[in-house]
Amino acid sequence: MLSNYIPFVLIPFIGWGVTRFLKKNSNYTPLKKVTLYIGLTAFFITEMVRSFYRPYVQKNDVFDYYFSDTIGNSFGTITAIFMVLTLSGKGSKNDWKIIVILILGLICYEFLNLASRFDYRDVIATIIFGTFSSLLYFYLIMKYSQRGNRTNINN
Repeated sequence: MLSNYIPFVLIPFIGWGVTRFLKKNSNYTPLKKVTLYIGLTAFFITEMVRSFYRPYVQKNDVFDYYFSDTIGNSFGTITAIFMVLTLSGKGSKNDWKIIVILILGLICYEFLNLASRFDYRDVIATIIFGTFSSLLYFYLIMKYSQRGNRTNINN
């Protein structure tokens, strides 16, 4: 049961480390702050559901429309996309390449996952939440470029 709490201990250290890295490289823009916050929040939600909600649902045989089963591929996809964009994104329209590579990589991982059986719901969750994440990210790019912040929208 103690292992359920390890991800929650890591969250502040991940946030601190990423913030420090971005500040050191003079890349701690308002857009990066928001993407980091979204990534850490999605990670927190993923781990809350995975650690506490999913065991409860499975133990009590509750039907939750597969939410607890697909949490790793729904909010986990949001986490992956926004954390990678925080570290590697340029704040431009060309970041779509990173998003597509991440979504395809997560789908390929699901197909190649030999440890458990294939679940088409996980692939659907990855596609839906990957699409949602990309729309949200490009909305944020437009929002922060209109404010005149240091995001580069011309690429």
